[in-house]
Amino acid sequence: MKKALKIGYVYLAVLFIIIAIPCSILAQEKKEADKQEKKEPVKLEQITVTAPGEKEAITITPQSTTIDVEEYKTPGTPQNIVDILRDQAIIDFRGSSDLVQTNDNIYMRGFDTRSFVTAVDGLAVEKVGGYKGGHFVDYSTIPFGQIESIEIIPGPHSALYSGRSLGGVLNVKTKTPKRYETLKPDFKVMTSYRSYNTQTHRLNLDGGVGSFIYGFSYEKYRTDGYLRNNNADIDTISGRFGYILPSDGYISLSASYQEASREMPVNNDPEGKYKDYYDSSYPKTESGSNPLDEPRRDKEPYSFRLNVKQPTPIGKWTLGAYYSHDDQVYRYERGDQRRYKTEWNSYGANIQNEIELFENHLVTVGFDYVQLRYKWQKMDVSYGGFIQDRWSIIPRLSLIAGLRYEDINIWWNNKNFRTGEYCNPSIQKEYIKKGYHQLVPKSFLTYELDDLSDALRDTSISAGVSRIWTPKSYCQI
Repeated sequence: MKKALKIGYVYLAVLFIIIAIPCSILAQEKKEADKQEKKEPVKLEQITVTAPGEKEAITITPQSTTIDVEEYKTPGTPQNIVDILRDQAIIDFRGSSDLVQTNDNIYMRGFDTRSFVTAVDGLAVEKVGGYKGGHFVDYSTIPFGQIESIEIIPGPHSALYSGRSLGGVLNVKTKTPKRYETLKPDFKVMTSYRSYNTQTHRLNLDGGVGSFIYGFSYEKYRTDGYLRNNNADIDTISGRFGYILPSDGYISLSASYQEASREMPVNNDPEGKYKDYYDSSYPKTESGSNPLDEPRRDKEPYSFRLNVKQPTPIGKWTLGAYYSHDDQVYRYERGDQRRYKTEWNSYGANIQNEIELFENHLVTVGFDYVQLRYKWQKMDVSYGGFIQDRWSIIPRLSLIAGLRYEDINIWWNNKNFRTGEYCNPSIQKEYIKKGYHQLVPKSFLTYELDDLSDALRDTSISAGVSRIWTPKSYCQI
C-alpha cells in the first residue's frame, strides 16, 4: 500500500512538472512580449531601393509632360496621337467626331494650331494641306508605329522653337534606332473592331543586321462615322532604314505615304433649310452643307525625313531635315461634281548641339530653317538661330534662359482672284515679298518644394518671362 502511494506521489510530481514548466515558459514569453509592445518603436535609417521600377506612362515636370506611347493606355485602339492627347488637361479636343480625325481639331491652352507648334524630333512641321486660311496639321500623317513618345511643352518659353509657339509645343519623338542581337525581327500584328463599323488593322516589322536597322509599318483604318456623311477610309504606309554609328550615334532615313478619303458631315436638321432631306437614322446636325452635295476630302500626302545624332567630345550634335507634299481635293458630288484642289510643299532643317559647359549648365545652340510653298510658289521662308541654357542653380532651383533670333519672309497675295485687280495698284505683281525680323528673349524659373514638407511632395512653383513675337504668316490670313 505504501509502495503504491509512493508511486502515486512520484507520478503526480512528474505530471506537475510536465504541466507547470511549459506554463511557466509561456507565461514568461507573454510577459516578455508585453514588455516588447510597451517599448518605443525603432526608427530605421533611410533605405534606398536600387532595383528598377516599372516604367511610367507619363513623366511630368514643370517644364514639360512626356507621354510614353507604348505604355500609355487608352480606351480602344488609338488611331493617331490625337486619341492620346485629348486625355490631357492642357489639350482641348474640338473635333466633330472622335471617329474621324480632321485637321486642326485640337487646341492647346486655348490656342489653335496657328498659335502653337507641332514638331517631329524637334523640327517644326509647317502647314501641310487645306485652304490658305486653315487646316495646318493632319496628325494622321505621322505614322503611329514610329512614335516613341510625345513631349508637351506649355507656353512660349522655349528658345528652341519659333515665336509661333504662343500656346506651347507638341514635340513628337520617333523611336531611337537600336541594335538587334539576332536576325529575327520584331513582328507585331494588331486588329480591332468597334461600333459604327470602325476597324483598325496595324502591322509593324522592325529588325536589323549588325549596325544596319530597318522598319516597316502599315495601317488600315475605316469607319462609317457617327454623323451623316462621315465615312473615312485611310491607308498609311511607312518605312525606315538606318545605321548605328560606333559612337552610339545613328543615321536614319524614313518615308511615309498615305491615301485617305474622308467624308464631311452634312446638315441633318428636321426644321432647318434642308429639312426635306432629313434622315432620322442619324443624329441631328444643324451645321454643314446640303446633304445632296455628299462632300468629301481626298488626299495623298507623302514625306521624307532624315535624322542624325552624333555624340562628340564637344557636345551631342543632332541634325534633322524633311520634305513633305500634301495635295487635297475637295469633292462635291451634286450637279457638275465641283472640285477644289490645294497643293502644298514644305521643307525644313534643324541642326543643334547640346554642350555641358559646366557641371550645372546644359547649353543648346542651333539653327533652323523652314520653307513653305503653295503650288511651288514661295509663301513663307523662315530662318532662326537660338541659344538656351539649362542651369541648376541649387538642387531645388533651376532656370531655363534662352535667346532666339528670327528672320521671316512672307509673299503676300496682291491680286484679287475674283476681280483680277491688284490690291496695291502701284505694284503690278501677284505676290509682294515682305520681311520681318526680331530678337526674342525667353526664360522659365522653377522652384521645387519637395524638401520643405511631406504635404508638398511633387509640388513646385514656376514663372516664365518671355517676349512674344511672331508676324501673322501667309497661312493665318
